[in-house]
Amino acid sequence: MKIINKLRKMLYETKVHGVAVDDNQLLSIHMDVLRNKPLLRSAFNTFYSEMTMLCDQLLSPSGIEIELGSGAGFFKSIRTNLVTSDIRKGSHIDMVLDAQRMDLADSSVRCIYAINVFHHLPDPELFFSELCRVLVSRGGCILIEPHNGMFSALLHRYLHSDENFLPNVKSWKNMHITGPLSGANQALAHVVFNRDRVRFNNMYEENLEVIHQGYILNQLRYLFSGGLNFRQFLPSAFEPLLKVVEYAMKPFARFFTLHQIIVIRKL
Repeated sequence: MKIINKLRKMLYETKVHGVAVDDNQLLSIHMDVLRNKPLLRSAFNTFYSEMTMLCDQLLSPSGIEIELGSGAGFFKSIRTNLVTSDIRKGSHIDMVLDAQRMDLADSSVRCIYAINVFHHLPDPELFFSELCRVLVSRGGCILIEPHNGMFSALLHRYLHSDENFLPNVKSWKNMHITGPLSGANQALAHVVFNRDRVRFNNMYEENLEVIHQGYILNQLRYLFSGGLNFRQFLPSAFEPLLKVVEYAMKPFARFFTLHQIIVIRKL
């Protein structure tokens, strides 16, 4: 474990190194990192295009669209009618919003988007209750979360020192979360929507249904970009080649993809 910690420190982005994960300063640092990493921006574009496509294909056309945990992202530059939100204030954040206690009107939301947000929630049941309240009929929530595949589980287990990857926890609740980013269980989506799907269906059968689960094909771009916290491992000029290889890996996505996408719709 000491070797892994030393390797992790060596690979950190210079600007990120030494900044506490819950420090508000990290938001502006991540924005700068994302702005200067075309390879990472390409990976995020894939996140955004997949969510946009699924929203327009599967969900109600009426209501507002909200992004939870917008962080350093740039979704609004693509989806201009989007309302950005985060648990913390930021220069490009439209509103401060707690996913478990949303300051939104009943039956007002068409779609809620969230990239790597769900596993940071201390009590997912509060979030599901809020979905039942704020979504319009046939409105939905689109989550992108770490996948519990062979490669992804290994990577997420050791990637961050301040987060865990625990697919065998008994409870959905996580009392170890101490800040906006620390203490999370990155396997939460697997626990709720894969391992405990029957429980989820039984609890919300009158209000919510999971209508789509799939894999995001941006794993090589995301990995070799170093993400928001680590140094880039390949020049951005490799982007076209990486996209071709990612597509060729599609039949084996469940083994090698890093993220899954989940669509929950209100009945």
